[in-house]
Amino acid sequence: MTPIPLGAGDETTRRPPAIVVIGESVVDVVADPAGTRSVTPGGSSLNVAVALGRLTVPVQFVTALGSDGHGDQILAHLHDAGAEVVSAGPVGAGTPVATAKLAADGSAAYDLDFTWNLRADVPVAEAGLLHAGSLALFLEPGAGRVRQILTAARRRGAVVSIDPNIRPSLLPPRQEVRRLFEDLFAHADIVKLSDEDASWLYPGLSPGELVGKLLGLGVSLVGLTAGADGSLLASGGRRVRVPSAPARVVDTIGAGDAYTAGLLYKILELDLTNTLRGPGGLPDDTLRTIGAFAALTAGITVTRRGADPPRLSQLGPAVPHPGRPASTALETR
Repeated sequence: MTPIPLGAGDETTRRPPAIVVIGESVVDVVADPAGTRSVTPGGSSLNVAVALGRLTVPVQFVTALGSDGHGDQILAHLHDAGAEVVSAGPVGAGTPVATAKLAADGSAAYDLDFTWNLRADVPVAEAGLLHAGSLALFLEPGAGRVRQILTAARRRGAVVSIDPNIRPSLLPPRQEVRRLFEDLFAHADIVKLSDEDASWLYPGLSPGELVGKLLGLGVSLVGLTAGADGSLLASGGRRVRVPSAPARVVDTIGAGDAYTAGLLYKILELDLTNTLRGPGGLPDDTLRTIGAFAALTAGITVTRRGADPPRLSQLGPAVPHPGRPASTALETR
């Protein structure tokens, strides 16, 4: 595929987006066990947009940027990745700050004071694939607008992807959250969630029971991740387990988002948006290919401090070279 210029050119010269990502933008203040602190842009959907941009996918990110220095930092971070940015938040709002404390094994616990809103006049590109996730899916008043965008996109034939990315301390009661997500699942084609998300949403369900439930709600592709234990991909009646990529873990921040970006990249690169909804589901080999690339993208991310996904050129010769012709899906016009 032909890469878009990273961090160069204005948004009128960029190719139309192949994917629209919708979600919150925050600043992550990360404290490691030694007491060292860092300040970096974050937020689940923002991380997905950055990772897609670094994979040279034309991406539009619809978010609510703060009117402050942190907002400027986030905007520069997105532009450096090659993402087009639509800021649709209330004028004058500040940037939410998430404090993450790292454990010795690299896992992170978050504390976030957050509000989420989108103006009704937000201009969203009519891409063939839309992704939304985390807090943006259920925190009002913005969540209602996100649901409207996703529903309208699916009605015109676009593929919809969601990732609940559960943050229990910020959620309504479990039953309400489950109802909201099941309504979203019924209007989604792709659902990625972690084993931690799954155990919070559906305690007691086995991985097989969970993916069966989601497929029964109308989802076409489910990706259930389990950290170092790899992932389970399910489509139609097919189930494929994919190992994680070997990695020396520095921290796990952004790893799940990198996995999501890798999965969506492969959906586009293999031009699967028109076949996802087929009655038989995706073949086993295709599921393995998608899962392996997503695992590789996440595996590189965990070797780095913070949410720092790889660029396409850093993934080795097993992926399409940027100089090769792009697939129809990635060259959306």
